Amino acid sequence: MGNGPSLQPFLRISRVDTTAVRVPLQEPLKWTGGIRESASGLIVELHTDEGPVGVGEAPGPTLPAIQTIIDRELGQFLVGQDPLRIEWLVHRMEEYSRNWAGVAAYAIAGLEMALWDLKGKILGASVAELLGGYCREEVPVIGYLFIDEPEAAAQKAADFVEAGHTELKLKVGRSLSQDFDTLAAIRDRVGFDVKIRIDANMNWSVPAAIKWIRALERFDLQYVEQPVPDFDLEGMAQVRRAVSVPIAADEACTSVRSALALIKADACDVFVVYPSEAGGLTRAAQIASLAAAAGKWCAIGSWAELGVATTANAHLVASSSCFAFASDTHYPLQLEDVLTDAVAIEDGAITVGHDPGFGVTLDRESMASLAALELRESPFYDDIHGDAPSVGQIL
Repeated sequence: MGNGPSLQPFLRISRVDTTAVRVPLQEPLKWTGGIRESASGLIVELHTDEGPVGVGEAPGPTLPAIQTIIDRELGQFLVGQDPLRIEWLVHRMEEYSRNWAGVAAYAIAGLEMALWDLKGKILGASVAELLGGYCREEVPVIGYLFIDEPEAAAQKAADFVEAGHTELKLKVGRSLSQDFDTLAAIRDRVGFDVKIRIDANMNWSVPAAIKWIRALERFDLQYVEQPVPDFDLEGMAQVRRAVSVPIAADEACTSVRSALALIKADACDVFVVYPSEAGGLTRAAQIASLAAAAGKWCAIGSWAELGVATTANAHLVASSSCFAFASDTHYPLQLEDVLTDAVAIEDGAITVGHDPGFGVTLDRESMASLAALELRESPFYDDIHGDAPSVGQIL
């Protein structure tokens, strides 16, 4: 007995190219862990021996390491292979990188994204169609607010609402009084019909989280993201039981296995899913399926994706019934992109088209310019030589 019919691909991957780019922001973005001064991403291109090129993006916290992993470690698993065998190729890369899976997931995500785009181009179908078909074509995205003076944050919130956004996200966690005043100013400006979620990025201890959330509950919060450190699932469950606001797992939800652990601990109500951290769109969809089975909902998280990954995330949401909340995105805060046509956000939503693959085209001039741009990439620390932020503080 054989092992089934032999696979004879009509296309093979001939080359893997990566380009690291840095995109300027409208202004520095302040959160509990530091100040982000740029949006950075690794553009991945999978060339084939007969023409079609798959385009992906690996956003993440450490682009030099991610680029090295693709160029020196994972590319060898793709060259010469049939690009349609996505699950098999992802499995091989995951097994190879098992001992360093955390950082490898970002690299695999960029490659897997390019594989989906390439498969869509080969088969003449959009990625949303390949992932299961359209549940929707309009994918809502949030208006993203960072730590700022209350009136400045309120004005930005009003601008987002004027542009059609119905959900906002506010970074919090450095000062309770400032957070209180900021939410009061936002609610005074936009009213209570707009949904607002807040994100502390692991900055609180369990007692601090309970105190902080109870103080802010009056502002009708949609949910609170990652109030305590990612490793403290028991503590997150304790916070969840002590407050009336739903709790979302962000830094604690990075993989299929972490999603299972969150379900077992009954630690949260919402999964914030990052395809980049999960290792691609396939694993992100599996996390969403686990959430649905456990009676929980999902939202897309953001590493400040550029246009390629922003579009890819929208295709995932369009193909799923599990993403009940607007997706995170920094895209409106970024001044440039690598695409010939910027991702259109109209009335607070991205329309997912039906062109083959993701339907995006790279702008070579923009890529070259952004690749040469000297900007700080790290989103951590306000001042690299100053005091370091910490998580789980008693505040």
